[in-house]
Amino acid sequence: MRASRCRTQADPPAFAAGSPMTFKSHATAGASAARHRLLLQLARFGAAGVAGLLVDLAVLFVLAPLLGWYAGRVISFLAAASTTWWFNRRFTFTTTAARPAMPVWHEYTRYIGSMLGGAAANYTVYVLALHFVAAPWAPALGVMLGSLAGMSLNFVAARYFVFAHALPEAAALEAVAEADAEIEAEGRAASDTTVSMQPLRAWPVEARRGLIGVFTDIDDTLTTDGAITPDALKALGDLKAAGLRVVAITGRPVGWSEPFAAAWPIDAIVAENGAVALLPPPPWRPGDMQHPVASKRYLQDAATRATRFARMQKVLARIEREIPGARRATDSAGRETDIAIDHSEFTHLDEARIDAVTALMRAEGMTATVSSIHVNGWYGDNDKLSGARWIVRELWDGSLDAEMDRWAYVGDSTNDQVMFGAFANAIGVANVARFVPKLAHLPRYVTQGERGAGFAEAARAVLAAR
Repeated sequence: MRASRCRTQADPPAFAAGSPMTFKSHATAGASAARHRLLLQLARFGAAGVAGLLVDLAVLFVLAPLLGWYAGRVISFLAAASTTWWFNRRFTFTTTAARPAMPVWHEYTRYIGSMLGGAAANYTVYVLALHFVAAPWAPALGVMLGSLAGMSLNFVAARYFVFAHALPEAAALEAVAEADAEIEAEGRAASDTTVSMQPLRAWPVEARRGLIGVFTDIDDTLTTDGAITPDALKALGDLKAAGLRVVAITGRPVGWSEPFAAAWPIDAIVAENGAVALLPPPPWRPGDMQHPVASKRYLQDAATRATRFARMQKVLARIEREIPGARRATDSAGRETDIAIDHSEFTHLDEARIDAVTALMRAEGMTATVSSIHVNGWYGDNDKLSGARWIVRELWDGSLDAEMDRWAYVGDSTNDQVMFGAFANAIGVANVARFVPKLAHLPRYVTQGERGAGFAEAARAVLAAR
């Protein structure tokens, strides 16, 4: 579901004095990790080149008596290129199993084709060596100089054309691993429970390795401009494939959440701030008259929901009547246990009017909270944390409080602060910065990326430790 958004641009985040690292230092560390990764790839590519050189020489000197130095060189080049292709796909540009697969022969032909530029330089230098150097070792010299001449062209082609599909995940995982090693080498006290808003690279490996599940907000955490991003959706699937429990907890309504509970690779969506759980439907089977739909579980009984719903509609009408510009959220038709006023999705309300909405809700005895797009209000003491406890009991017959340090939470705004305060492994995507002045509890760690890209970054950090 995609939506046009109306939001103000946040200023760059400012952190309190004494915080261990800032986004600037985080970016510097990220650049350092990228340089290390590039140098490591160059070294491995060079090692592949040495292996290719040995194959090239061996095949050339075997075939030269039969085919001559020139024709033999063509075959020896193909043998060497095949060797370096295998080495580079296996060691230099390593990928994760979860990446979209490219057929091996497709990749191989791209690799051989992309080597033509390097081969041209390689063969030209080889011919020049044979032409200008009158010595018995001229062919060997030509092979060595030609290999060096083509290496830079080959590396660029391999990294950015043939194996480019591997870079987003493999490079990120490698960068996280390098950052982990750097942190341990420097002896930083990354587990200090008094420190918040640390860069994600400060998240200890052991804490990540011990996780059994991930809770996540949806709006502006999984989504960007109202739609889940491809990298965030893939990150959900990667977490599930790794055996982790994955639950989205949102202020969005039941009606809005139902199709996503059926489509996303998750265990559940807890909607309306902890009041309703939606579970994925069973798989459709041939012969079924209808496609299965997500099942619903409610925190409140039907009679309580009906009574509170009627009261909330009166409050909603009062808000729209008394606060200029206040309008119910466009997803209100799908709400069963709360109401929502749009402040940044399709309508923009300034801080004064947002505060007025929350004050009126609370004056009516409601719980009120502000997300990145809506002001939500409801009757009852449920919230995201109680919803998380409830879903762990419902699905896994467990106690979240007993295993809190084995779950992570990813969020972005004020309605996530109860989760930020409860979870040691609490992560804010970078756009949480605009809410920092209003947060009583800050996330322990902050991603470099915003919204869906930030969630994908957090997921990679989890997976890199497993």
